[in-house]
Amino acid sequence: MVRLRRQSHGQILQLSDERVLAVGGEARIFEVPGEPEVLAKIYHQPSPERAAKLRVMLAHPPLDPMAAQNHRSFAWPADLLYADGPHDRIVGFLMPRITGLRRIIDFFNPKTRRQNCPCFNYFYLHRTAYNLAASVRALHEGGYVLGDVNESNILVSDRTLVSLVDTDSFQVWDAQNGVLYRCRVGKPEFTPPELQGKNFAQVDRQPAHDLYGLGVLLFELLMEGSHPFAGAYLRSGEPPTIEQRIRHGFFPHVRFPKVPFKPAPASVPFEVLHPPLQHLFVRCFFDGHRDPSLRPEIQSWLWALEEAEKHLVTCWVNDQHLYSDHLATCPWCERTQRLGGRDPFPSLEAVQRGEHLRPPPRAPRSP
Repeated sequence: MVRLRRQSHGQILQLSDERVLAVGGEARIFEVPGEPEVLAKIYHQPSPERAAKLRVMLAHPPLDPMAAQNHRSFAWPADLLYADGPHDRIVGFLMPRITGLRRIIDFFNPKTRRQNCPCFNYFYLHRTAYNLAASVRALHEGGYVLGDVNESNILVSDRTLVSLVDTDSFQVWDAQNGVLYRCRVGKPEFTPPELQGKNFAQVDRQPAHDLYGLGVLLFELLMEGSHPFAGAYLRSGEPPTIEQRIRHGFFPHVRFPKVPFKPAPASVPFEVLHPPLQHLFVRCFFDGHRDPSLRPEIQSWLWALEEAEKHLVTCWVNDQHLYSDHLATCPWCERTQRLGGRDPFPSLEAVQRGEHLRPPPRAPRSP
């Protein structure tokens, strides 16, 4: 049993082990008795630095771009929790409980999308990308940097609304005291080349670093979960890891002699993307490799995503197949054929019949 005191009005909370929802490397997450819309995050090793960081976040929450839609974009600290005893120390915080959402990977991964949300088509993926970019912009405008950009900390609703969780890992600037609380973690496949192999505890993150990770997520959303640096190796020997490809700028969707990769044969063609989006991805991963300032700012992503939505047309064979009008034929019909009948965006009729969950037919064996 954990006995805690809320900062706002001194209420005592008693949290039992039966109310633990999750246990991580740094903290435990508890349900709060009598408050189903609230969770408590309690650190294994509370520290004055964590406490000071939480105070800044509590005093300066970012504006929520989706508040008008009755949605919380951020699981932001809402109240501080003190250990109930003689030592007046902050050991955790309360935050809103985000329910009814799934991890973003469940939407951009074709297999999990078919299982959990088979009618989430290409229009919805574009709108999710737009809402994600808008959320990151709101954080940057509030003076915050995500730092640890990755698919585990982003949840999405069936309405394409986005929520960012694990917010206490963000980089926080305390302008009043001139103190920077760094983000000490990061996932290599979302980390820009200039930070690969760095000790994040010693790095002052910049918005340009977030822009790289954001670009990876946008690419995965619109390219069926494929990482932008995935591809077929054109040389002999063991291919470089994703981290090494990022470090060297081996973006396979540009024709450049020093890039020893080409897009994987089974991947979605880069040309499926609306042309302005293609341009921004090249800026993000190729031009931005040598000069991070060339990475697209968030407003450019928002504009391009909005334009791409306007240029989506519906396939006459399957009205769940939406594609950019610069293409002569439906890429999803072609992809369905290449995948042996496994449709990335099954029709409503196929979903109603349960066909989207059936395994694709096996190719006949040669005699």
